[in-house]
Amino acid sequence: MRKIICMGVMALMIMFCTVPVPTQAITGAENTGTLTGEIIPHFTYISLLNAGLNINSSGKATCIGHASAYDSSHTTRLTVELQKYTGNGWSTFKSWSTSSTGQSIAGLEEDYYVVHGTYRVCSTAKVYNASGNLLENKSAYSDTVTY
Repeated sequence: MRKIICMGVMALMIMFCTVPVPTQAITGAENTGTLTGEIIPHFTYISLLNAGLNINSSGKATCIGHASAYDSSHTTRLTVELQKYTGNGWSTFKSWSTSSTGQSIAGLEEDYYVVHGTYRVCSTAKVYNASGNLLENKSAYSDTVTY
């Protein structure tokens, strides 16, 4: 029950926190105080996608991911992957999946014990329409954490 409440509070915090975007990020020009560029949504069908990772002093990695769709008739499939950095790049060694329908949030918070190294979480959201056709497939990454 505590886990569900924590996930709900976290989802609400994410939905209601906003970050101002500098003008030059939109237009590529100096900040003149006016917006001259077109603002294009980052996602078409995905309304929420995030990834988080925390590793405590005992090596317990808490992997977090949330995703949801804009449309009430769509299905969101969320996959959260714990990845470790090796000399050849990032490799996934543990993953979890869940899904939600409509605008409900698909959320995961899973623990896994790790050995020393550098880690990140990759959250991938796939949104499907009522016919089962894939509409959008996007990924978000947590900050890297070295344990």
